[in-house]
Amino acid sequence: MDQKQKLQKCMQDCQNIVNELQSLANQANETKLKSTLDESAHHLDMCLRECEYASKQAP
Repeated sequence: MDQKQKLQKCMQDCQNIVNELQSLANQANETKLKSTLDESAHHLDMCLRECEYASKQAP
């Protein structure tokens, strides 16, 4: 597997984690827990967007 494929796999894995965090947040009954899960998903999603940008800039 080359570097670009590894990056794509990592990004796919991260997107799956974002989706799982969002799902858990939607199921959470406790406000603080929901907020923490939402924030975690948001931060990971921002990192994912940076990776997408970097992968488009790479040769």
